[in-house]
Amino acid sequence: CCIVGFALFSNSKETDHFYPVMKDFVPYFWHSDLDQLTEIMKITGTPSQDFVQKLKSQDAKNYIKSLPKVQKKDFASVLKHASPLAVNLLENMLVLDAEERVTAAEALMHPYFEPIHDPEEEIEAEKYDDTFDNMDLPLDEWKRITYKEILNFKPPQTSESKETAV
Repeated sequence: CCIVGFALFSNSKETDHFYPVMKDFVPYFWHSDLDQLTEIMKITGTPSQDFVQKLKSQDAKNYIKSLPKVQKKDFASVLKHASPLAVNLLENMLVLDAEERVTAAEALMHPYFEPIHDPEEEIEAEKYDDTFDNMDLPLDEWKRITYKEILNFKPPQTSESKETAV
């Protein structure tokens, strides 16, 4: 099996289908966090004023307002080797505003994944626990919490995949 970007593929047919898309797009993401955001916005365009107003951090608002205004590029011209379905999927996924962006479940239902979609193989993920996301704790406390989480982690028990079962 092979991991490419955000997806796990179990055979070469699937990676052959996805690789041309990522080959064109991955170079845009080899930067520091702020450079990466700037590079992404060179393609997706500068966020709208409505989005900037939704931001809670004044630093984030100031940073985005300081950027030069950039128009959204045509994704098909950036992703020259991608199928129209792949272009459409990435365009829906690379929306900065989480309220406007497709969810993971919606993305997996996109026609791009139809050839490899198998409802019997797909499991529903547990809801993300954001308890710690906005806590301002000392580094030693973060280390303690992380260590405790690692010790308490129990991988979900799943049935064997049809492809890996012998």
